[in-house]
Amino acid sequence: MHLVIALLLCSLGASAQAKNPGPIVFSELMWMGSNASSSDEWIELYNRSDTEIDLKDWCIVRLTKDGEEVMLHIPQGKIAPRATFLIANFASDDSRSRLATEPHLVNTAIALSNTKLQLRLYDGDPEEGGAVVDVADDGSGSPLAGDNELKQAMVRIVFDQDGTQSTSWATAQEASGWDAEATERGTPDTIPGYLLSTPSPGHST
Repeated sequence: MHLVIALLLCSLGASAQAKNPGPIVFSELMWMGSNASSSDEWIELYNRSDTEIDLKDWCIVRLTKDGEEVMLHIPQGKIAPRATFLIANFASDDSRSRLATEPHLVNTAIALSNTKLQLRLYDGDPEEGGAVVDVADDGSGSPLAGDNELKQAMVRIVFDQDGTQSTSWATAQEASGWDAEATERGTPDTIPGYLLSTPSPGHST
């Protein structure tokens, strides 16, 4: 199965790169985990459009040492305009989690690499014709943003720009949505206000 996915995505070549992101983008990645657990990882999606979008049967593909593979399928879920959708390994009441906000989807298949990180969001199974909607990171070296030592998330700061570009991301400086004692940085299930009040270049809100 994984070999088939890898061969399929290789055959897509440049066409699989979402140079112009779709309406749903990767908006924040906690690729390093938290002080509670290195597996306390999560992915935040953001609907930058003015229309509610059904995420049923969408999937996230990750880069691995052997190529690429489907990491998880989203069984169901809708995301309202200008809203987020949080996918985490653990529920907020799990002792391994530092989240105070409850994820929309809990799936322990999340495994985000600390090197050569790249994720692709598809609007369906790529083997069945699903199209790539967005790409996060460039798959080379260290992630484009985020801090493993201080546990600071990787935050999308330009929503209408190719997600493989370093200028699309920054290391989190704000903190919300965490347990009271948490020292991690990031805003799970929330888009920082300054990103919403200042439109991205070339994108009107």
